Amino acid sequence: MLKVFIAEDEEIIRLSLRKQLAKLEKEGEVQFVGEASDGDMALSMMQELKPDLLLTDIRMPFMNGLDLARYAKEMLPWLHVIIISGYDDFAYSQEAISIGVDSYITKPVTTNELISAIMSSQKQIQQEYERQKQPDQKNKILHFEYYKEHFFHHLEKSGYEPGELIERQEKLNFNLLGQYLTALYVKLPQQHLNEQNYQHLILRFNEIFGSDKSVLSVVYDTLTIKGLVSGPTEAKSMEKAYYAADILKYELQSIEESAFVIALGNTSNRLTELRNNLLVTQQYAIDNLEPFSGKIIRLADTVNIEDARFVLPDKTLLDLNQDFRVTESINVILQGLQIEKGFSSSYAYQISQYLMKFLEKLDTNQGKKVLAEYQESDLVLISNTPSVYRLLLEVLLTAIKNGVKEKSYQKKEQEHPVVTTVYKEMLENYSDPNLSLQAAADDTGVSLTYLSTLFSQTKGKTFIDALTEIRLNHAKELLKETDLLITAIAFEIGYNDPNYFSYLFKKKVGISPKAFRTEQNK
Repeated sequence: MLKVFIAEDEEIIRLSLRKQLAKLEKEGEVQFVGEASDGDMALSMMQELKPDLLLTDIRMPFMNGLDLARYAKEMLPWLHVIIISGYDDFAYSQEAISIGVDSYITKPVTTNELISAIMSSQKQIQQEYERQKQPDQKNKILHFEYYKEHFFHHLEKSGYEPGELIERQEKLNFNLLGQYLTALYVKLPQQHLNEQNYQHLILRFNEIFGSDKSVLSVVYDTLTIKGLVSGPTEAKSMEKAYYAADILKYELQSIEESAFVIALGNTSNRLTELRNNLLVTQQYAIDNLEPFSGKIIRLADTVNIEDARFVLPDKTLLDLNQDFRVTESINVILQGLQIEKGFSSSYAYQISQYLMKFLEKLDTNQGKKVLAEYQESDLVLISNTPSVYRLLLEVLLTAIKNGVKEKSYQKKEQEHPVVTTVYKEMLENYSDPNLSLQAAADDTGVSLTYLSTLFSQTKGKTFIDALTEIRLNHAKELLKETDLLITAIAFEIGYNDPNYFSYLFKKKVGISPKAFRTEQNK
């Protein structure tokens, strides 16, 4: 079923379009998911609603329809667009074509014209899907997927030299050089993806990310999806990583996968840290699968320390492909300290310093006690005695493991301060018709995708659903306790279109505002 969103500043036209869509809704062809009176509001709502088709006017306040179409297609690569405008202008038509708009129809729009345009978009969507399923194209996509699997496998097993990574970026169609890179890891629980879903995801991700040089993803036919996301700055890379994770979550849910975790690791512009970041992110996802089923989590958010990367020098990297077991980790470290001349005390000292610093940043009671017992001079002496050094490692690694779990638990029990601030703003300013996810993101200084993820995972509902719930609850009170006209109530709670308010009220409550008032006054 095609999910349709309307962006149009004229109330009468929005109402007309909704009525025309109603016929297709009854036939099960489309689903009307939302509307907005300006491009800025529309973009914010579409971020959460994820429609398949946008019906938009050109002339709208804040952001015109062509800009909306351009930005929305960047945000939702699968999106199809139909332009509806009173301006039969060749320049507009040309720009619409360059953006990749399906149809351009002028007002007034007849039902037949609208249905014809929607059916045309549906046909294009089906053709795109069938084209990818063609044997030659499908084999090409699968072959590239196997190449990416090999790349990730080798990267995690032994790593690449920076020069080797740069050589591979062209074949991978992925930007590595001069970029900040964020690791992404998706872990599913016990069941394997079946063959149909496995191939569906490969084809779908190729459609979405295939031409995007800032996202590299690979789907394994077992329990994992892995990825790297690049950006010119640390903030841009992380913002893009949230965008990619949000799409991965949406696609997994579309094939009825609900138990999974999508972990975002740390961001670095050092290619030498890439392998370590991938392994850390993978272990983080495995450790947090159960309490975070169906969610996106970020290492820095959960651990809540400045440097959450559990990275040791290459020769002594903890084996993070397995469960983090203290004894096994100690053995790995000690093996790495064996050089031709024997035990490397200077190297041991560097590792102990690193672990002490890591423990200090965790700032737990157990960690403080451990840190109080060891001075700088103690580390020098201990690092010269392998048997004593083993005991130090056991103490430090045990405290770190317990500390990370403690911090993770504490973080899960707390609501993110950004969400608290935003929700308070919603409760106080729900009557502002310009209140939107984008405005909230701008006010709090975070990205649209990041806030959307934080909010939905904290509150258990999207920003739009929460705002609608707040507004409708106030509408119920006004309907019960006042004699205000329904039109006045719509304006009072932040809706510029009384008809849309009535539509939403009936959809959410089950009866019209008028019927609700009558029922309450019996």
